[in-house]
Amino acid sequence: MTPIRIELRRGPGLWSLPFLVGLGVFMSRSQLDTDTVWSYATGAVASAPMLMAPLAVGVAAWAGGRSQRRGGRHAWLLAGREPARAPLAEAGVLVGCATVAYAVVAAVTLLPTAANATWGGPFWWWLAAAGAGFAATVSIAYGVGVLLPGRFTPFAVALVTYLASAWNLRQYGAGHAMFPLTIELVLPFSAPHTPTIRGQLLWFTGLGLLALALVAVKVRSSARVVVPTVGASLALAVSGTAIVIGENGRSIDVNRHIIWSCSGSSPQVCIHPAFATSLTPISQRMQTIGQRLAPTPFAISRVEQRPRGVGGRPTPGAIAYALDAPASDHYDRASIDIAVAALGVESCAHGARRDRTAHAMSQLLVAWAVGDENLFMPRDPSQQQAKSHFLSLPLDSQQRWLATHADLVRTCALTPQSFT
Repeated sequence: MTPIRIELRRGPGLWSLPFLVGLGVFMSRSQLDTDTVWSYATGAVASAPMLMAPLAVGVAAWAGGRSQRRGGRHAWLLAGREPARAPLAEAGVLVGCATVAYAVVAAVTLLPTAANATWGGPFWWWLAAAGAGFAATVSIAYGVGVLLPGRFTPFAVALVTYLASAWNLRQYGAGHAMFPLTIELVLPFSAPHTPTIRGQLLWFTGLGLLALALVAVKVRSSARVVVPTVGASLALAVSGTAIVIGENGRSIDVNRHIIWSCSGSSPQVCIHPAFATSLTPISQRMQTIGQRLAPTPFAISRVEQRPRGVGGRPTPGAIAYALDAPASDHYDRASIDIAVAALGVESCAHGARRDRTAHAMSQLLVAWAVGDENLFMPRDPSQQQAKSHFLSLPLDSQQRWLATHADLVRTCALTPQSFT
């Protein structure tokens, strides 16, 4: 234990730990819109090494080349016992400090979620794989420092790590999944794809061990240390690679949790239980829309929170809305989703029925339905006149107008003259 105690006291590991924690907490908190959703909190922790890694690998590469830059490589070669003992102790402390920093970031991020979340729990495999990837990058950087002990090696390693991480964010598939630093967003309806994550864990572990095995080779360690280590690391890396490639790097099980907590009856408002605290503000906005549309052909019986994109179609007879975070602006967007779907005017801006004028007039109806006239900005005097005239009518007159012009609304045939 003496080499470890010496390294803890004199090495850069402990000195860098608070800076790593600071960067990790900053990164994870910047990724979070809310402390109430476990998948968001887990993803924020897993993304923290993106900012922690450049510093960690720079320090590791500097430490790896320190002895050779100072002319102390003979201490490894003349060691009375195993020559790899000192450098591996140094690498182990660096990896350990990076792992502790990651654990602290995880605790700081996840504890508020544990106090506020209404559904689910952290994805432990995902957290473990992200931590293993971070640890592997530190091991690799230390190995690079040992093999290339140049003065500018730490800066080069840190820069390459940052640029490679940024480049990988735009990739997909198995290659993307095998990179140890990345950012993923998993909505509560979905879940991380566990087989791929387990493959990543094996791959990262094997990669980190292989880097340390190369350090042992560099210091002329004995074959009884090198051969088993290389064999184990290759076995882990190859098996992990096979799993990740076999899963084609798939990172998400889409729409695994299509479930709701519902309230009310006419209309009924349904929300994913991870957003249970948002049921009241969504219901309040839904009440406004429902009261305005109730006596018209566009009355609403049920609204359901659905994932964006794939899986966004609601059950028969229901209206879909998307909600990404429990915040006022997201609630307002959800109410617009509900009004657009209830009126059936989305096709006025897309597809064969796309019409600029009809789309503008449908926006007027959406703004009226959600109770916010500022959502519609007239583009010409005729549209301004239509807005002023329609919004000046009593509510029952507006509802009668909507019932009379229902076919024009559905077919995207409204014009400013339809309102005057």
